[in-house]
Amino acid sequence: MSEIITDKLTGKTSAGDVTITSEGGSATMQLQQGLAKGWMLLNCSTAAITDDFNFSSISDINTGTFTCTFSSSMANATYVTTGSGSDESSGPTVYVVHPSDTKTTSQITVRALDRTGTRYDSTKMEFAIHGDLA
Repeated sequence: MSEIITDKLTGKTSAGDVTITSEGGSATMQLQQGLAKGWMLLNCSTAAITDDFNFSSISDINTGTFTCTFSSSMANATYVTTGSGSDESSGPTVYVVHPSDTKTTSQITVRALDRTGTRYDSTKMEFAIHGDLA
């Protein structure tokens, strides 16, 4: 088996254009398009970031609602957010991470909602951002 060790990949056609072939060999995707551009693990009950990538700060707006500021801005506000949450104190209850209408290229406001749609300060809110960096 061959091994390639490198610190940088550069596309042949353009620097950021690196194409990856699927496991079955019939589909391709652009490497940079498939990568998360940011993610966060947040403890809503203490308003503390447990771990993150590409976020510089958070603001606790109210129960279950936080504005999160990117370290590196997004190219536009049409990026996608996926996430979930749980509360260790009440067992394996799952909460939804819902992005509000307040999305900009520099920050996003997210909400943790319980099964009834009520905002809730869960102990674990986790989400990822997919889209293009500026």
